[in-house]
Amino acid sequence: MLPIYLALIESEEDKNKFEQIYTTYRKLMFYVANKILRDEQLAEDAVHSSFLKIIQNFDKIVEIDGHKTKSYVVITVRNESINLYRSRRRKGELSLDQMEDTFMQPFSLPQEDSGELIKAISELPVIHRDILKLKYIMNYSNEEIGSMLDISEDAVRKRLERARNKLKGILEKESTSNVL
Repeated sequence: MLPIYLALIESEEDKNKFEQIYTTYRKLMFYVANKILRDEQLAEDAVHSSFLKIIQNFDKIVEIDGHKTKSYVVITVRNESINLYRSRRRKGELSLDQMEDTFMQPFSLPQEDSGELIKAISELPVIHRDILKLKYIMNYSNEEIGSMLDISEDAVRKRLERARNKLKGILEKESTSNVL
């Protein structure tokens, strides 16, 4: 598959950079996709779609081994896998029993960060953690996030609003329990 992806990239420098990303993250991406989809062929499809998305947003990647890049790659493949899973479920190809804990996989936050905010963010559902991370940690615009996640800018704004409200609720709940 790598030659196909490389054919989509123009400059030799970008081809080398993409090849490093491919070799560094391919196994991790497959693991994440397979954990969600529980089907190796579907996981390969999700990884393939994710690499195509990464190529579309390739100019945003600066550091190959950086935390931002790893997060972006994992979020991309997770969303592609979830979209594929939902698409199959709508078509009746999956049973509801297969849905158990599929989307509740934890996503590691930076170890060096600590405190109440990080704890509260880790309690959020994955969809809200991802949108907050893309917006406030990785500094992507709503338009870029929408492109990455295949959703409209309005949907990005709504998800951010919901995530902030849930986070606010968690923090308020923790602060009142600390007072008591």
